[in-house]
Amino acid sequence: MFKDIQALRFFAIFFVIFLHLAIILPDNHTYGILRSFSNTDSGVELFFVIAGFFLSHTLEKTKDITSKSDKIVYLLKLYIKKLKRLSPPVYFWIFIPLIFSIITRNSDLWLPYNLMIEKFFSSIVWLRNFEEIGTEGNFGYMWALSLEMQFFIVYPILFLMLGRKKTILISVVLCLMMTFYRPFGGPAWMFRFDPMLYGALLYYLVKSFDLNKLANEEFKINKLHKIIISLTLIISLAVIPAALSHVWTFRFSCASFLSSICVLLAVMEINFFTSFPDRINKVIYYIGDRSFSLFCCHIPVWFMVFQFSQGHQIPALYRVITQVILMFVFAELTYRFLEKPFKKS
Repeated sequence: MFKDIQALRFFAIFFVIFLHLAIILPDNHTYGILRSFSNTDSGVELFFVIAGFFLSHTLEKTKDITSKSDKIVYLLKLYIKKLKRLSPPVYFWIFIPLIFSIITRNSDLWLPYNLMIEKFFSSIVWLRNFEEIGTEGNFGYMWALSLEMQFFIVYPILFLMLGRKKTILISVVLCLMMTFYRPFGGPAWMFRFDPMLYGALLYYLVKSFDLNKLANEEFKINKLHKIIISLTLIISLAVIPAALSHVWTFRFSCASFLSSICVLLAVMEINFFTSFPDRINKVIYYIGDRSFSLFCCHIPVWFMVFQFSQGHQIPALYRVITQVILMFVFAELTYRFLEKPFKKS
């Protein structure tokens, strides 16, 4: 299961980075064609469904806790663990744009320093999605982590206060409501917490069935068929939300549903998303492990290259290659020194 989940994280971060490539490939013809029929913003839904699934898995351990004080202690430990996991890479990579903005005063590239200060502090307190409504910019991608942290704070409290059955019922109602209506109007795309609810509900669906038995009886297919089906699902996750742009609210729900199917297949432990040749799988595992570090650093690294290449006659192709290579270099450094040590602790 773990390797398949890491494979899904690989596809999710690939989607996110592909979406953001418009920053470094603004006039590329091939990229423009691919973007014309796809919207890989749905990679965020895939990340969120995975997060919701494992949050429910964690909260299920509280079923034997009866004391209120013990529940509070458990929640505090859960929050501390989440903060230790997310904060070091996030805080480092929101600090970098702030420093460049203050030192260079290059407002065309880094935004005015007063706005960067606002984004810095709203990121620290995990309110970036609220702040981003008023001052959008190239560094707004941190809204997703703020939303995830808000969900990880509120959902466990409701779960422990109301109990599992009521929480599941409320989750179902909210998912159905957000299929047709989303509050906040235009900025609603930064408040789509329902994918995490889909993931939380999926956990209880999975828990209710013997998936290994079902997989052995109904999914006796060869590796080639697994590859075809898995790639079809992943490509559908990129294309279908774009095709549903005219039904704006439903496209997010559709992306959440498709992501849930992917996660369901991943946790069935039949190597659905890891049926590729070994060399390809190794690349998928490697990038999947570093998906969070890649998410945190990719845009700041790209802008650092923009900053240092200004005033130099560097061909666009060489600049893009440098940006991609350094993105992976800094992701590896972030993973080794800012993410992995705190994950272990």
